[in-house]
Amino acid sequence: MGPNLYLYEKALEVHHQDLRHEMEARRLFARLPRQTGWSRRAAGKLGVLLLKLGAWLKQMEQPGTAF
Repeated sequence: MGPNLYLYEKALEVHHQDLRHEMEARRLFARLPRQTGWSRRAAGKLGVLLLKLGAWLKQMEQPGTAF
């Protein structure tokens, strides 16, 4: 008994549908805006805040600078 051409063609059709679906999903994903800017800015602001806090704490632990 030879290979069933109908089943082969159906499997090939399903495979091509999967490939088309994957390529469409990749195209849609590529069009999404990149949102890495806000996290970088937030990390920068947090870093500056921590540096200022550290400098303030260091100044407060020095004798003679109390209120």
